[in-house]
Amino acid sequence: MPPDSDILALLGKSWIREYDNDKDMLHFHNCLEIGYCHSGGGTMTYRDNILPYQKQMFTIIPAQYPHNTNSIPGRKCHWEFLFIDTENFLTKMMPNNSIARAKLASRINKDAILLDHSKNPQVANLILSIMDEHRVKADLFKESVSGMLQALLVSIARLHGTDLSGSSIGKDTSAIAAAIDYVDRNFSGKISVSTLAEACHMSETHFRRVFLQSMKMSPLAYINRVRIEAACRSLHTTNESIGDIAAKCGFATITALNRNFKEIVGMTPTQWRKDTSYYDRKHTDGIILPFEGWR
Repeated sequence: MPPDSDILALLGKSWIREYDNDKDMLHFHNCLEIGYCHSGGGTMTYRDNILPYQKQMFTIIPAQYPHNTNSIPGRKCHWEFLFIDTENFLTKMMPNNSIARAKLASRINKDAILLDHSKNPQVANLILSIMDEHRVKADLFKESVSGMLQALLVSIARLHGTDLSGSSIGKDTSAIAAAIDYVDRNFSGKISVSTLAEACHMSETHFRRVFLQSMKMSPLAYINRVRIEAACRSLHTTNESIGDIAAKCGFATITALNRNFKEIVGMTPTQWRKDTSYYDRKHTDGIILPFEGWR
């Protein structure tokens, strides 16, 4: 990524080429990939699916998602691409609501899709406008890109059409923002509801009521959810023991971690660590999607 940016644009004549990759040799990226085909045609491979594409079609491919692009043999295609660090951008967009961020990210990363410009003009035009902003780099282009990128990510989430199941996206959480920020920074230690209420300048009773209205869960449930999300990340990104993970995520014992993990995730930490389908579940952590046939 360029310095101070959450988006990388790959534009210009260097992307007019023959895409003749072996369809069995899939690859992936560590960011959301959006591609727009200006001319040419061929096939896109998404895991086990092979789909035809032509000019004025675009792709949206989650991070760590196996895929490949092939043009018609002997012919060139003109693609341009945007790579987006969605996790970092959503953190800036929703700094005080990790639950809403996780739900929105899960919806954006639900699956890879190939769409036609004529049938999805709003999304296609946002993609082209962001590309044009990077091409010209006029005054305030970063601010313009940021606004359009937010609209684009929300539009992608809508494309997948999954209900957010009570997400607080779009709801006002400003009254409890200090508490949410405190939990996100201090979940590894002991946290009392009274401390959170004090951070928000409320009585404990009033704080509990406001928090439940805003987050659709109690403060203690939110603390547990944040701790379990951290445990999920550690289980798939480190080789630390479950006991060490329990301690660093704020659980006094492995038993406490196991009990809360099973209640929220639906399986034990050991099962989660071995599970190969977690990317499409409740959490998205930017880990390589397990895929049969890697070589």
